[in-house]
Amino acid sequence: MVHEPERIVIAPGPVHVPQVLRDAVQPMHHRSDAFRAMVRDMEKMLQELLGTSSRVYTLTASGTGAMEAAVANVVRADDRALVVSGGKFGDRWNEILSAYGCNTRLLSFEPGAAIDIEAVAAAAAEHEADIVACTHVESSSGLLLDLHSLASRLPRPLIMVDAIASLGAEELAMDDWGLDVVVSASQKAFASPPGISFVALNDRARGRTPGHASYYFDLGRYEAGRERGDTPFTPALETIQMVHASMLRTRETGWGLVRERHRNASSAFIEAMGSLSLESCPANPSAAVQAFILPDGCDGAGFLELLRMRHGIIAAGGQGPLRGKIIRTGFLGLLDGGTLLRIARAFAETLTELGVDTDVTEIESAMGPVSDLPGLF
Repeated sequence: MVHEPERIVIAPGPVHVPQVLRDAVQPMHHRSDAFRAMVRDMEKMLQELLGTSSRVYTLTASGTGAMEAAVANVVRADDRALVVSGGKFGDRWNEILSAYGCNTRLLSFEPGAAIDIEAVAAAAAEHEADIVACTHVESSSGLLLDLHSLASRLPRPLIMVDAIASLGAEELAMDDWGLDVVVSASQKAFASPPGISFVALNDRARGRTPGHASYYFDLGRYEAGRERGDTPFTPALETIQMVHASMLRTRETGWGLVRERHRNASSAFIEAMGSLSLESCPANPSAAVQAFILPDGCDGAGFLELLRMRHGIIAAGGQGPLRGKIIRTGFLGLLDGGTLLRIARAFAETLTELGVDTDVTEIESAMGPVSDLPGLF
């Protein structure tokens, strides 16, 4: 019998779900007092993590569902929207807003290239934008947007942010930065399965009368039971329990310390990959998602298959124009140092097998003290 290595997911999401979070799931009914208390507690912790006193709503939907809910409840049919995109998930704002009949302008940047804040501000003024929609971490390239700087240059438009890949791994201060709408989801820094997402709206966003009718995504239905912890429709009970357990552990460690952990792990892994001549793709790398440019002639699909078959490591390839050209990893700060070293060595051995010269002796020194990092869970 061929021994298969223990598998671990290091894709940008869904991510590896630790056993301790799976063990937190208990038989429970969603109309019980215990579950209602859990939902209320989770939404309070989300407010802490988002840096907001605004309402936070929990949906049983993917992150894209939260994006659509934000549009359905905030955007008017005659709104003028500027979408700032550096890749596939920035484009998604444009697709949703266009589906709702918005007068939308798409401002695209090359995948991985830094977002030009002044160009965005100029485009918002030229378009007379009522709304600017953007992505905090573009997980198709690993690019981190300087969201604070962007928001400070946009005093008039309502700012909608996709923080699906960033929340928990990157600093985000919704109230202090003047963000109006922020959406996120469970399958990234929360180390939980997909299935639930979150929408936070400040008073300016909640005060708008949308120009569209909705049913499942009508946040008025969620507001009706919010203070009791009641969801209007059957929720993803198990995923909510795992996210709640994850947030309890993260808050106990410290929100800021966990973000620092993600940053240190990401930076160390980028250094280790640099020692293997895998160049980081984005101009401004995030702590959440990493992307590395493959050497010329190196087959991206073949790399991923060998990594999975030989080492049990499940990473992700590129999307759109980056397909076959990059390898993406994510949320390395959730893992212990020994696992990070295992992943780095697996990358080196896979490159060697594909005929790329590598020097594995440099990996451990490149990783530095992160190699002794204990597990978060």
